[in-house]
Amino acid sequence: MNGLLLSGDIFIDRLSDTGVSQGKIGPINVTQLAINTPSEQVTRTSKKKETYGQALDSVSIAQPATVTIAIDDQPADVLAMALLGDIATVNEGSGNATDEAVTILANGRWTQLTHKNLAAAGISAKLASDDSPITAENYEVNYALGLIRATAGGSLEAGADIKLTYQHNAVAGTKVKGGIKSQIRMNITGDMKNLATGKPGRLEIFEATVAPTDAVDFMASEFVSTTLSGNCKLVSGKDSPFEYIDITPSE
Repeated sequence: MNGLLLSGDIFIDRLSDTGVSQGKIGPINVTQLAINTPSEQVTRTSKKKETYGQALDSVSIAQPATVTIAIDDQPADVLAMALLGDIATVNEGSGNATDEAVTILANGRWTQLTHKNLAAAGISAKLASDDSPITAENYEVNYALGLIRATAGGSLEAGADIKLTYQHNAVAGTKVKGGIKSQIRMNITGDMKNLATGKPGRLEIFEATVAPTDAVDFMASEFVSTTLSGNCKLVSGKDSPFEYIDITPSE
């Protein structure tokens, strides 16, 4: 007899809405992978005087198996699942904006420019009314977000219409478009090892329909972790919704 204490490399295949494989990601660091196989008890009870309330028949009826998976690796694919979203490629080219019309707001409020990821060099401003130049100490720029506002005590503090010339850098990456799905369909595969025996194992949940159980805290003081939970599905061609194989290595 041996105990079961597993380590594992876990791979997730996020299936399409029609159940088609999109390719596995991983191995990912999974801190919880719990499968529950609940059942519902149906009982026929006695109404006779001498045996009132006793069970005459009792049957356990299987309920859908459930899975809970917690992941603290957060690549874009996992974050998209945590936010019930999809991913898209971002590929924005660099360029120049010349004399972009900008309204500088009063009371220290920021104005959004047309572009983000601005270059620090090459920014110039002039009044829209007469094209007279405005020196840089009269405005403040957030280059990453493409925001501009008047500096306190400067010539634009009360607000003004200006023309702004600047360069914006190229942006490449992956975008998560959240809140556009109601559920996530996935296959979960594990290349496992029983630390108690050293023997390998293999875990596969053929298909699970899951959703996030907690909010994603983008300002958390600890590493963000994603927890997804839902039902395991009995897929066509299989006689169980999941399986674990305890492998006996060949000599």
